[in-house]
Amino acid sequence: MTNKRRVPRLSLAQFASHRSPACRQQFAGELLDALADFGFVVIADHGIQAHTFSRAYQLAEQLFALPEAQKTRYEMGNGQRGYIAFGRESAKGFSQPDLKEYWHVGPELSPTDYYYDKYPKNCWPDTELPEFRKFFLGLHRELNHCALRLLSALEFAMALPSGYFADLIAQGNSVQRLIHYPALTGDEPDDALRAAPHADINLMTLLVGATDAGLQILDRDGQWLAVENQLNDLVVDTGDMMALITNNRLPATVHRVVNPQERSRARYSIPFFVHPHNEAILRCLPQCAAGGAEVEPISAGDFLQQRLRENGF
Repeated sequence: MTNKRRVPRLSLAQFASHRSPACRQQFAGELLDALADFGFVVIADHGIQAHTFSRAYQLAEQLFALPEAQKTRYEMGNGQRGYIAFGRESAKGFSQPDLKEYWHVGPELSPTDYYYDKYPKNCWPDTELPEFRKFFLGLHRELNHCALRLLSALEFAMALPSGYFADLIAQGNSVQRLIHYPALTGDEPDDALRAAPHADINLMTLLVGATDAGLQILDRDGQWLAVENQLNDLVVDTGDMMALITNNRLPATVHRVVNPQERSRARYSIPFFVHPHNEAILRCLPQCAAGGAEVEPISAGDFLQQRLRENGF
């Protein structure tokens, strides 16, 4: 009987600047290997405080507990900012919508920034939740900083120029998603899931844990594998944009969120989707082009719009 494969768990503290070059190289190599093998990795010691995660989920619960009429006031219709109602999104290739509602928070740029008028504007429930704006903009910055550290490690492991990914995501359209999977009623279609099998669109995703189990990845042997992590870990995966520029060396692994046996339990999760700036050209890296690149270069903005249309927006 073979041992069940498990998504590796690594400590980001091993890549801290005061660590030895050998220690940093080892972490970078293990990060690259984990993402190449699973498309996922669990990250501990990332520097974001446990109380920050706890408060994030408290505010998420308060947000989704608002009356539907109040939440729908914040619907933007573009799928990129504000409230997206239950049943609005379906995974590519699936007719049944996911059993979730969610809220998107994007970056807040300075009026002098090039992309200030080029991304959708955030909308904020300031009246209902006065703390919400300041808190989630702060968490957005913390997660973006953590993403830069992980991407820097990948540069190290892949012999990329220092700052390659930092340039790609500078003023990027990275989005923080607060998700509520309501308790099940028993009236759901038989084939409906909290999140149907899909791969992420973006470069890299950092998931701020979740309040319940249910996340599974499709392993390379075709079996569904539960992602196991400890409280306050980050679950990290690579998306379609990373798969494109690495010629699938770092794959966008299909994953899903299954329905719980205990139907009365709601679930909350907060993924942070790391996106390049819209005019960044996604093309295969030379060191990954053996056998020829599989896709033509495309701008990050065009790629995102193409995928949003496939998801029903």
